[in-house]
Amino acid sequence: MLAGLVALGLATPLAQAADTGDITVSAGATTADIDAVLISSDTTPPTTTATGADSLWHNSAVTVTFTATDNPGGSGMSGGQAKTEYQLDGGSWVSGTTCTVVAPADHSGDGQHTVNYRSTDAAGNVEPAKSVSVEIDTERPTTSAQPAGGRRGQAIAITYRVDDKLSPAGTAVAVIVRNSHGNVVKRLAAGTKNVGTWYAVEWLPTAVGSYRYSVTATDLAGNEQVKAGSAAVTVRSEWVTIGHSVRKRPIVAARFGSGKRHILVIGGVHGNEFGTAVATQFAAFLATHPAAVPARARIDVIRCLNPDGYALHTRSNARRVDLNRNLPTANWRGILNRGDPSASLGLSGGRSPGSEPETKALLAYLKQGFAAVLSLHSRAGILDCNGPGGAALAKRMAALCRLPVGHLGYQPYITGSLGDYVPAKYGIPIITVELRSAMFSAELRSAVLVVAR
Repeated sequence: MLAGLVALGLATPLAQAADTGDITVSAGATTADIDAVLISSDTTPPTTTATGADSLWHNSAVTVTFTATDNPGGSGMSGGQAKTEYQLDGGSWVSGTTCTVVAPADHSGDGQHTVNYRSTDAAGNVEPAKSVSVEIDTERPTTSAQPAGGRRGQAIAITYRVDDKLSPAGTAVAVIVRNSHGNVVKRLAAGTKNVGTWYAVEWLPTAVGSYRYSVTATDLAGNEQVKAGSAAVTVRSEWVTIGHSVRKRPIVAARFGSGKRHILVIGGVHGNEFGTAVATQFAAFLATHPAAVPARARIDVIRCLNPDGYALHTRSNARRVDLNRNLPTANWRGILNRGDPSASLGLSGGRSPGSEPETKALLAYLKQGFAAVLSLHSRAGILDCNGPGGAALAKRMAALCRLPVGHLGYQPYITGSLGDYVPAKYGIPIITVELRSAMFSAELRSAVLVVAR
């Protein structure tokens, strides 16, 4: 206002640009005179800003503060009719520069609140009402979980959801897996998730046993659940029975990884060789080191195709059939060639192609479809390759495990073998690994894994 100008002792009329045009104040005018002139000439309402409100959810009281300013040269926000007022959720207008939206513990204040506000300047100009929203949520979210199960070394889907009456999402969602002793074995951060929707995260267990997982979440207002939803997880052995031997011993296989390139490793075709020991060690490594399986691969391991021969420490099965002569190839024969060492042991190729229960189990398993097969034998110390791409694979393996690529001296006399059957039936390579020992070295492990890449 211009009242202060009177103190300067002006003796002539003063022209000053004001709210709606020019005003004239005569010399000798008092402060009240000047105020009256300014108020009468002010027709523009003030402007009020609100702070403290935002677009977030809150779990405690929120105070909104109003600050009113009048236009330059206006009548101001003191004296006269000047005031600031607010209206909460359609109630009565209340004078004041702050409005507190409470958050009662009984949740009665939960929801979205509308705060209208406006100001009036000294001249009585009323600002059009404006509004802000305040969201209050004092209820904690709830989390749910579903029982899960799977095999060691394979990804298990853990399924959960977050529910909340008001918040549209749960933040900082986490899944915690504990063993039977209550010790944490895995923490999985799931991040922000929409409420009311089932989600899944994957866990790769490295040990068989009973586990329990819990789901914790915080809603958008910062409320944490009172009790975490939880469910049991049962991790079984990775070994599954795919058939039985002549004497009803189980033939088991394990699967590691979930990629599209499927590789099969077969141990124990001959019961008195190193294949079973190495296949067992390889499976144990994959179970405890799931990340070793290439991302695009799935590796299946048959621990021992010939459990009767393994128990009896014989090359053949319990019916004296060499299983690696029993495959239904074009050259199969029941009575083996004299140049075949199995013939000198009095073994046969079976009563008919694929006659043995062990062979039947393998033939059924092969129907799943594989990109390559590795058959573990001993003790020649070579890599015998067959089928398209077999030579290239064997060369890559040889560079890692120091076993040379080669063929057995009696190769021409072998009939009904897996090396002949796999390429002819499926058009894929097979590497017969002739081991030198029962120790599964790091070099051999790298060589086997390279086939899966």
